[in-house]
Amino acid sequence: MPSDRPDPQEFLEMAQRILRGLFDQPRGADDTRDDDPWARATRERRREPSPEERRENLTFALATRAVEALEDLALNVAAIRQRLERTTVQEPRPEDDAGRD
Repeated sequence: MPSDRPDPQEFLEMAQRILRGLFDQPRGADDTRDDDPWARATRERRREPSPEERRENLTFALATRAVEALEDLALNVAAIRQRLERTTVQEPRPEDDAGRD
């Protein structure tokens, strides 16, 4: 059964051509342009963090995780307290019964 819908493969090929046209520099263009953020980002290489930077990153990550765990614990304690308050039946006070006799 033929359909009027476009072929997905053609759509992907056209999208790739458009993206290549946007980001590829024409032949002979100056490769050292610093005003082009795309060229700058693709030219720069990521360096490995120093041991001090790794230690700081790990410390920050662990501290963040500890704070999140404490927040989770506080929420759980609050939920348990609310559940106990709802399920606990308050027993009548002896003073209330003495006045009724």
